[in-house]
Amino acid sequence: MSTHSKKFYESLKVLPSFREVSNHELYTPLPDDWFVALADIRGSTDAIRLGKYKEVNMAGASIIAALNNFYEGENLLPYLFGGDGSLIALPNENIGKVKGIMAFCRRAVKDAYGLEMAVGLISMKELRDKGHDISVARLQLSDVIDQTIFWGSGVTFAENYIKENDTLKDIHPVEADFSGLECRWSQVPSDKDEVSAYIIQAFGRDEEESVEIYEECFRRIESIYGSDESFHPIREHALQMTANPLLLGVEWKLRTQPPTILKKIKHAAMMVFQLVTGIYLMRFKKKTSATNWGDYKSDLVRHADYKKFGDGLRFVATGTIQQRMDLTAFLDDMYRQKKLAYGVHPSFAAMVTCYVRNHQSNHIHFVDGTDGGYAKASQELKNRRSQLEI
Repeated sequence: MSTHSKKFYESLKVLPSFREVSNHELYTPLPDDWFVALADIRGSTDAIRLGKYKEVNMAGASIIAALNNFYEGENLLPYLFGGDGSLIALPNENIGKVKGIMAFCRRAVKDAYGLEMAVGLISMKELRDKGHDISVARLQLSDVIDQTIFWGSGVTFAENYIKENDTLKDIHPVEADFSGLECRWSQVPSDKDEVSAYIIQAFGRDEEESVEIYEECFRRIESIYGSDESFHPIREHALQMTANPLLLGVEWKLRTQPPTILKKIKHAAMMVFQLVTGIYLMRFKKKTSATNWGDYKSDLVRHADYKKFGDGLRFVATGTIQQRMDLTAFLDDMYRQKKLAYGVHPSFAAMVTCYVRNHQSNHIHFVDGTDGGYAKASQELKNRRSQLEI
């Protein structure tokens, strides 16, 4: 990433807490010459029905790893993980090669999982010409990791735009580097009744009214679920690495694209070695020259991407059935008043897909509910939006 791009990212306001995400005055518009890159799994609901929810998450995160590895920036590119897809803001640098990498991601997902993935790019100038905008801010998860927060209708518009327009038609694939994209943790069952994925979009007459609606939602979420920590779906003591070959195979299939016998053998051997050594190092809290393995699980919990904001509030919460019913009753009332649309999907556990740049603090973990999570909540949201004719 160029010095200019790095300076833009570092100049972004840092939100003091997630509670401030609805304060649109803290956001900075993306530069006109930046691009938004997107990926979205077509037919994700059908794929999840066939049990491919882990594959859908891995595919959705693929462009986050591929493009961050390409730009090699100290900070992660501004991204938004949505379960069955992702959005990334990119500087206007090597865009021709970026298109090739995204075309490769599309092909790799098809060959690895049999999933169709829409991918595309749209410039911020074009978004603004079409009457939409995107602004960003930073939420600090730790001294090393930031999470980007997105504000503006450009997020939803861009997602729909790339589904309907093939902006990468006839682009020759350029092999992507998926290093760091991992899938090695068992599902994390709820310590209560369930894990629910929520997506909430406010429809105020102006930004100020939308802020008020989100503030009301925050107050109700806090009164029902409590603090962020109380509904955090990932708990350190519940984290267990998986030895299930079917789950490990999800990573193996994508990371060895395009497949060769040697590549498959080497990655399988690496996964087995890292699984065995990882279990030992974390269990006995060992220190190596590069990593304090006693910190890894606690860092994972801190770096869990379980709540975010991108043209709407999105979060995964562990809780009781009654808590979900209470919050749904409130959201239904707001929906009937045409103040918002929402989607929610309960599961029995959370799952984690990881992007690890190094094991000492620089790792981010994408959280979703099993059995659909965000993808099914998104379908509910779309249905309610259409009934509101929005």
